[in-house]
Amino acid sequence: MIATGGLILLGALLPALSSASPIVAAGSKHNVYLVKCQWSDCDIFCDPDDVALTAAAYFSGGPVPEGTTRAVTPTRLGRVSGQWEGTTKSVRLGTDGTFKATIPTSARTAKKGEIVGDATLGDEPFVCFKDGSSQIPLRYDGETYTCTTDYWCPSISVGETA
Repeated sequence: MIATGGLILLGALLPALSSASPIVAAGSKHNVYLVKCQWSDCDIFCDPDDVALTAAAYFSGGPVPEGTTRAVTPTRLGRVSGQWEGTTKSVRLGTDGTFKATIPTSARTAKKGEIVGDATLGDEPFVCFKDGSSQIPLRYDGETYTCTTDYWCPSISVGETA
Protein backbone atom coordinates (compact mmCIF):
# COMPACT_ATOMS: atom_id res chain seq x y z
CA MET A 1 0.00 0.00 0.00
CA ILE A 2 2.82 2.41 0.81
CA ALA A 3 4.54 1.60 -2.48
CA THR A 4 1.30 2.20 -4.39
CA GLY A 5 0.74 5.52 -2.62
CA GLY A 6 4.32 6.54 -3.42
CA LEU A 7 3.83 5.67 -7.08
CA ILE A 8 0.63 7.70 -7.24
CA LEU A 9 2.41 10.70 -5.67
CA LEU A 10 5.38 10.27 -8.01
CA GLY A 11 3.01 10.02 -10.98
CA ALA A 12 1.35 13.25 -9.93
CA LEU A 13 4.70 15.06 -9.55
CA LEU A 14 6.41 13.84 -12.74
CA PRO A 15 4.67 16.26 -15.12
CA ALA A 16 5.65 19.19 -12.88
CA LEU A 17 9.22 17.95 -12.49
CA SER A 18 9.74 17.33 -16.18
CA SER A 19 8.62 20.85 -17.09
CA ALA A 20 10.78 22.49 -14.44
CA SER A 21 13.88 24.28 -15.70
CA PRO A 22 17.17 22.65 -14.74
CA ILE A 23 19.32 24.39 -12.19
CA VAL A 24 22.54 25.46 -13.88
CA ALA A 25 25.44 27.42 -12.45
CA ALA A 26 25.79 30.76 -14.18
CA GLY A 27 29.21 31.12 -15.75
CA SER A 28 30.97 34.32 -16.63
CA LYS A 29 30.68 35.59 -20.21
CA HIS A 30 34.04 37.35 -20.00
CA ASN A 31 36.55 36.65 -22.78
CA VAL A 32 39.97 38.12 -23.49
CA TYR A 33 41.69 37.79 -26.84
CA LEU A 34 45.46 38.28 -26.93
CA VAL A 35 45.89 39.81 -30.36
CA LYS A 36 48.33 41.34 -32.82
CA CYS A 37 46.66 43.95 -34.99
CA GLN A 38 47.41 45.93 -38.14
CA TRP A 39 45.64 49.14 -39.04
CA SER A 40 43.27 48.26 -41.87
CA ASP A 41 43.85 51.52 -43.78
CA CYS A 42 47.63 51.13 -44.02
CA ASP A 43 48.50 51.83 -47.66
CA ILE A 44 51.79 51.39 -49.54
CA PHE A 45 53.20 54.58 -47.98
CA CYS A 46 52.46 53.36 -44.48
CA ASP A 47 55.00 51.56 -42.29
CA PRO A 48 53.05 48.61 -40.81
CA ASP A 49 55.22 48.66 -37.68
CA ASP A 50 54.07 52.21 -36.95
CA VAL A 51 50.40 51.23 -36.94
CA ALA A 52 50.62 47.74 -35.40
CA LEU A 53 49.51 46.95 -31.88
CA THR A 54 49.70 44.02 -29.52
CA ALA A 55 46.87 44.02 -27.04
CA ALA A 56 44.46 42.27 -24.72
CA ALA A 57 40.96 42.78 -26.14
CA TYR A 58 38.38 42.24 -23.39
CA PHE A 59 34.76 41.42 -24.20
CA SER A 60 32.42 41.33 -21.18
CA GLY A 61 29.31 40.08 -23.02
CA GLY A 62 30.57 36.82 -24.45
CA PRO A 63 32.94 35.58 -27.13
CA VAL A 64 33.28 37.13 -30.57
CA PRO A 65 31.38 34.87 -33.01
CA GLU A 66 33.66 32.79 -35.23
CA GLY A 67 33.99 34.29 -38.70
CA THR A 68 32.87 37.80 -37.69
CA THR A 69 33.41 40.18 -40.62
CA ARG A 70 32.00 43.42 -39.17
CA ALA A 71 34.30 45.37 -36.89
CA VAL A 72 33.62 44.75 -33.20
CA THR A 73 34.42 47.09 -30.34
CA PRO A 74 35.88 45.48 -27.24
CA THR A 75 34.64 46.44 -23.79
CA ARG A 76 38.24 47.43 -23.02
CA LEU A 77 41.53 47.18 -24.87
CA GLY A 78 44.92 47.25 -23.18
CA ARG A 79 48.08 47.61 -25.26
CA VAL A 80 51.26 45.76 -24.35
CA SER A 81 54.77 45.70 -25.76
CA GLY A 82 56.67 42.61 -26.82
CA GLN A 83 55.49 39.02 -27.04
CA TRP A 84 52.96 37.27 -24.82
CA GLU A 85 55.13 34.20 -24.39
CA GLY A 86 57.80 33.62 -21.79
CA THR A 87 56.65 36.01 -19.09
CA THR A 88 53.66 37.21 -17.14
CA LYS A 89 52.19 40.23 -18.92
CA SER A 90 50.03 42.71 -17.02
CA VAL A 91 47.79 45.30 -18.60
CA ARG A 92 45.18 47.59 -17.09
CA LEU A 93 41.70 47.18 -18.59
CA GLY A 94 40.17 50.41 -17.32
CA THR A 95 37.88 50.07 -14.33
CA ASP A 96 37.53 46.32 -14.94
CA GLY A 97 40.93 45.72 -13.35
CA THR A 98 44.36 44.44 -14.25
CA PHE A 99 44.60 41.50 -16.62
CA LYS A 100 47.60 39.23 -15.97
CA ALA A 101 48.42 36.44 -18.44
CA THR A 102 51.09 33.79 -18.05
CA ILE A 103 51.91 32.15 -21.37
CA PRO A 104 55.06 29.97 -21.45
CA THR A 105 57.53 30.10 -24.33
CA SER A 106 56.49 26.55 -25.30
CA ALA A 107 53.07 27.93 -26.31
CA ARG A 108 54.57 29.15 -29.59
CA THR A 109 54.69 25.57 -30.88
CA ALA A 110 51.37 24.40 -29.43
CA LYS A 111 48.52 23.35 -31.71
CA LYS A 112 45.39 25.46 -32.06
CA GLY A 113 42.95 24.67 -29.26
CA GLU A 114 45.54 23.43 -26.76
CA ILE A 115 45.56 24.90 -23.27
CA VAL A 116 48.75 26.92 -23.02
CA GLY A 117 48.43 29.21 -20.03
CA ASP A 118 46.28 30.98 -17.50
CA ALA A 119 45.29 34.49 -16.59
CA THR A 120 43.33 36.60 -14.14
CA LEU A 121 41.30 39.79 -14.39
CA GLY A 122 41.25 41.00 -10.83
CA ASP A 123 40.21 37.85 -8.93
CA GLU A 124 38.46 36.22 -11.89
CA PRO A 125 40.32 33.17 -13.31
CA PHE A 126 40.80 32.54 -17.03
CA VAL A 127 42.36 29.71 -19.03
CA CYS A 128 44.22 30.46 -22.27
CA PHE A 129 44.10 28.44 -25.48
CA LYS A 130 46.41 28.62 -28.47
CA ASP A 131 44.83 30.13 -31.57
CA GLY A 132 47.23 31.77 -34.00
CA SER A 133 44.88 32.08 -36.96
CA SER A 134 41.44 33.48 -36.11
CA GLN A 135 40.90 36.98 -37.48
CA ILE A 136 38.89 39.66 -35.67
CA PRO A 137 38.09 43.02 -37.26
CA LEU A 138 38.39 45.36 -34.29
CA ARG A 139 37.46 49.02 -33.72
CA TYR A 140 39.74 50.91 -31.40
CA ASP A 141 40.28 54.61 -30.93
CA GLY A 142 38.18 55.46 -33.99
CA GLU A 143 40.16 53.18 -36.31
CA THR A 144 39.57 49.69 -37.68
CA TYR A 145 42.26 47.04 -37.23
CA THR A 146 42.61 43.54 -38.58
CA CYS A 147 43.68 41.41 -35.64
CA THR A 148 45.05 37.89 -35.44
CA THR A 149 44.19 36.10 -32.23
CA ASP A 150 47.36 34.60 -30.76
CA TYR A 151 45.55 33.27 -27.69
CA TRP A 152 41.94 33.14 -26.52
CA CYS A 153 41.32 33.33 -22.77
CA PRO A 154 37.73 32.66 -21.62
CA SER A 155 36.78 33.04 -17.98
CA ILE A 156 36.39 29.84 -16.00
CA SER A 157 34.49 31.53 -13.18
CA VAL A 158 31.15 29.92 -12.36
CA GLY A 159 30.30 32.20 -9.47
CA GLU A 160 28.59 35.55 -9.41
CA THR A 161 30.40 37.72 -11.94
CA ALA A 162 29.17 41.08 -13.13
